[in-house]
Amino acid sequence: NCSSIDFTGVTNIFGNSYSFVALKKDLGQAVCWGDADYGGNCSSVDFTGATDICGNGVAYFALNVDLGQAVCWGHADYGGNCS
Repeated sequence: NCSSIDFTGVTNIFGNSYSFVALKKDLGQAVCWGDADYGGNCSSVDFTGATDICGNGVAYFALNVDLGQAVCWGHADYGGNCS
């Protein structure tokens, strides 16, 4: 249910089979909803400088091309852990 999501400033929306991510690129923020085990909880993810987000069926990858860095979240066995 996304009825409580503030979409102000959203520049892109991404989805996988179980969740969605609304990126606020200019603010360095994002909001996620859906199944927390598959990317629906991104409260601990730092989106500062994120330029691109890619998702597979169960995880996401946020890339900062300027710094060559990325963060991942979602199902750890299928791409949700890029540490």
